[in-house]
Amino acid sequence: MHLDLADAAFNRDPYPELEALRAAGPVVRDEVSGAWLVTGYDDCARVLGNVATFTSEQPEGSGPGVFGGPVFEVMDGPRHDEIRGVWAADFQRQRLERHRGEIRRIVDDALDAFVPRILDGDVVDAVEHLTRAIPTRVIAVLLGIDERDQRQFSDWSDAMGAVAGALFDTSERGRQVLQTGLEATRQLNAYIAAEVALRRRRPGDDLISRMVTAPVAATMSEAEIVANNTQLVFAGNETTAKWMAHTLVTLARHPDQRRTLVRDRARVPAALEEVLRYETVAQVGARRVRAEGAHVGGTPVGVGEAVTCLLGAADRDPARWDRPGSFDIARPAKNHFGFGFGLHYCLGINLARLETAVWLDRLLDRLPEWEVTGTIDYGTNFVLRGPVAVPIARAA
Repeated sequence: MHLDLADAAFNRDPYPELEALRAAGPVVRDEVSGAWLVTGYDDCARVLGNVATFTSEQPEGSGPGVFGGPVFEVMDGPRHDEIRGVWAADFQRQRLERHRGEIRRIVDDALDAFVPRILDGDVVDAVEHLTRAIPTRVIAVLLGIDERDQRQFSDWSDAMGAVAGALFDTSERGRQVLQTGLEATRQLNAYIAAEVALRRRRPGDDLISRMVTAPVAATMSEAEIVANNTQLVFAGNETTAKWMAHTLVTLARHPDQRRTLVRDRARVPAALEEVLRYETVAQVGARRVRAEGAHVGGTPVGVGEAVTCLLGAADRDPARWDRPGSFDIARPAKNHFGFGFGLHYCLGINLARLETAVWLDRLLDRLPEWEVTGTIDYGTNFVLRGPVAVPIARAA
């Protein structure tokens, strides 16, 4: 079998093909890429949780990576913990609560510009005019970035996010997207480098200062310091914005469950988790075998071979969930792959949950009913899958 991960029709609704792949067996080799494709929840958990056998690290000599330098996201050893640990306390739930008021202000600013247009009868793209900017502004606040530069941050992050999908697209369009994304990374790195230099002179209470003043910084190259901060900008924007966009579409298609949320806000966190299970953003967990004698789903896999965990398929595994293809905000809570798994479990999980909960609660206050008009374009980025545009209108 072969999955064309750069195909727009596949990305619009990948689940029928993913289910056909599941039916073919727990582990199937892609006949074009040669990667082993894994669809089961338990099998994916075993791969992602075993860094001794399955690594996310890049092969030696593969270059500085998409962020322009080595980042903890693709490290599996003690170095991962050293760098990630610089920011671990800042992303704890209790520490983030001090930012709730500022997050609410950012959300309200976005809704102030968005909701009146909907109520006046306009059809407005919620990605461009609502969801795209909120996570960017929030992570920029935590990084101590000037508010005037936050729109540019969003543009850079969008271009960088498209790189993940372009890596699977060998067409001319894919090459152009890749070049645009790499140029955006270069520009963002240059901006971050200037901010790093500024924080060395005048450190503050922000994430960039936290890194440049941490003991581990003395062991890091300048490129490594810059790249890890750039990774935060990207990670803090891309997945959360797409989670919000999926939420708008999913709740529009399930209005009865949306009305339940309007009446009972205590259900909002569970509803958001169900959106992320049902419409997983980070669809691909890519690993490479580095130990002899490895097996996935009973199939032997050789050293150097690629193993691709299809996380959206795993989050709809019928062996784990009843009616996995149905959206149900009352579903009993279980861990899903929306925030990764194991060593690389998302550092920003608590921030993303806080942002989306504040955003959805305030949205339901001001726009309890909405419709999505037309066919939703999901683009070609399956790796970080989400709507490219969500045209929202007042409910009839």
